[in-house]
Amino acid sequence: MVASSAAPASSSAAAPACRDMAPAGIPTIDMSAPAGRAELSRQMVEAFAERGFFKAVNHGVPPRVSARLDAASAAFFARPAEEKQQAGPPDPLGYGSRSIGSHGDVGELEYLILHTDPDVVARKARAIDRDDPSRFRYGPYGT
Repeated sequence: MVASSAAPASSSAAAPACRDMAPAGIPTIDMSAPAGRAELSRQMVEAFAERGFFKAVNHGVPPRVSARLDAASAAFFARPAEEKQQAGPPDPLGYGSRSIGSHGDVGELEYLILHTDPDVVARKARAIDRDDPSRFRYGPYGT
């Protein structure tokens, strides 16, 4: 889950110009690849190189599934730090957090990295979502 925040005042990096932008300068990439897979690949590489992430649209995941995952992610990140730590450490998957800035003084970055293997996710599902671990269950689009 990525939450938008204001760009640092000292940021001088220009946003990539080849795509639409979501709020806070997040590149938006059309996963249906209307310009071909080579162009899709180029846009993804550019977004990762320049921003580290992007917003995917037209990816084929039904809106109800995306909404379910968004709700579960928001609930997870709203939990107290000691509860979130139970879903970590990132090994390399799981919950983690880092102080950001040259001296760790700009803020904190939190992340939750999940595996694509449903059995691996199932082992951490209870720590990730104590209210409804099935929200992190993988099936044909979460069913």
